[in-house]
Amino acid sequence: IQAQFDKPFLNSQAYQALNQALKLAERIDNAQAKTYAYGQMGLLYEQAERYQDALVLTRRALFWAQQINEQQLLYRWQSHTARIFKGLGNYDEAIVALREAVNIINNQFVREQIVKMGYHLKTFREQVAPVYFELADLLLRQAATSRTASDRNQKVQEARESIEGFKTAELQDYFQSECITVQAECTPLKEALDAHTAILYPIVLSDRLELLITLPQVDNLVQITVPVSEEELRREIAFFLSALRKHPLSYAARADRDEDETEEVVCAPSSWQNIPLTRQESERAQVFLKPAQKLYTWLIQPLKDKLTEHDINTLILVSEGVLRTLPFSALHDGQHFIIQDYALATAPGLCLSGLKKQQWDVGNILVSGLSEAVQGFSSLPCAEYEKDTLQKLYGLYNDSHIPLFNETFTYPNMQKNIHETRYSIVHIASHGQFKSNLEDTFLLSYDDKLSLDKLEKLIRRTTLQQKQVELLTLSACETAVGNDRAALGLAGVALKAGAKSALATLWKVDDAATPAVVIEFYQQLANQRLSSKAQALQKAQKMMLNNRKYRQFQHPYYWSAFLLIGNWL
Repeated sequence: IQAQFDKPFLNSQAYQALNQALKLAERIDNAQAKTYAYGQMGLLYEQAERYQDALVLTRRALFWAQQINEQQLLYRWQSHTARIFKGLGNYDEAIVALREAVNIINNQFVREQIVKMGYHLKTFREQVAPVYFELADLLLRQAATSRTASDRNQKVQEARESIEGFKTAELQDYFQSECITVQAECTPLKEALDAHTAILYPIVLSDRLELLITLPQVDNLVQITVPVSEEELRREIAFFLSALRKHPLSYAARADRDEDETEEVVCAPSSWQNIPLTRQESERAQVFLKPAQKLYTWLIQPLKDKLTEHDINTLILVSEGVLRTLPFSALHDGQHFIIQDYALATAPGLCLSGLKKQQWDVGNILVSGLSEAVQGFSSLPCAEYEKDTLQKLYGLYNDSHIPLFNETFTYPNMQKNIHETRYSIVHIASHGQFKSNLEDTFLLSYDDKLSLDKLEKLIRRTTLQQKQVELLTLSACETAVGNDRAALGLAGVALKAGAKSALATLWKVDDAATPAVVIEFYQQLANQRLSSKAQALQKAQKMMLNNRKYRQFQHPYYWSAFLLIGNWL
């Protein structure tokens, strides 16, 4: 070995130890010892930028890993091989090695073993994401310089498939179930696009943002590269959310108000009183606008001409990572919010089950929730107004449709009602929390905390004769701030529960504003011939902006937290 390779670190303890390990591995002729020793020695040569020597050593590591079918090490050495080829400037061979690594890691058992490797516990994303994103990165770089449209599109498609592979793996890991992404009659989103709907697939890379757009009746994906780093994008999103999630009235300093005084919550629009802010308070409440406009210039402005050219009015967002918790509806072009131009919906992936436009009974709804303070959580007084209004609106007075509220909102009661009646909508007005660990994610019932596993058992249809729940509404949930993994629960809630779509909130909105948005949404949804679900939510949000009745809810804090997830039709 010493005769074949110039020693990069003759005095390095690591080099000397690995050299001894190699000698011992060859002496005892142990394949596992050989693959580890050659692989680690290859890493040393790579760090010294001795790429040709590193390649020879790593190929030997691969050979011995193949002899014992050690999949975790095959993945590791293929990833290492790709880095070496990248160092040599040979991107074609780097892509070949990364494809091999991705094929290996697409096996869930292998992924689990890789995540458990090592002395330091790393997150699933830290362990698994790099190989998927590195493959996408190199493919997109090549696509940008491709000479033919077909070659460019093939590379962009493969890059997107690589990120889809990671998203599938991440959802399976979060929900601890391979079944979460195995959907019956899964329909590619593109096949459900009408003439005015487009798909935006943003990919956040370390040095840039790639925007991939699917347009109706256009075969090739549009690739737009935005020169903003992941670090800068994350920083701007953090500024935006920290300002947006703060209640606008928290900026108001009222000299005549006792700090301990509790204001009465007024739920009915006829009784609302607008609380004027001073000019200074109003300016402070608008501090979100600067980052909202900067994010708009990165995420929407580059594709604006294409959207206008194709007369797009609905945008489906297939986001990942930090963008999952971004309320796109509050992005601002300097004149108005983008929700005023586009209906928006979020999809967890590029394929959804039950992706068809069907007529269904909006009034066939199970309303449930809490207005009382239970289990240490605050009361939601306007949840009762929300319940009463929906009950009157849809005449929910027969035994199967009487709302389950406060002490009757229990798991057994929900189970009984859902088992006996095929509801189109299941509406839950109660505290909900989405966190980085599935076991900490729940919806609050009167006497229990409903895990997403319990929610799945309640809602998922188990027979082919039964229709999927059309819509699951969670009107008072919140997602941990700045936590990409916590957003997985929200992104996958409709998938997990077996509903076609979900209406949920990124943060717990003002108690009086929540029923205003939700009730307007249902009223718009009632005329399905004129409005898709995405358009119904857009109209409800625009009502908050433009209708004088809702003038106190014009600030996007009140309405931009609402997301439509899944089937937008």
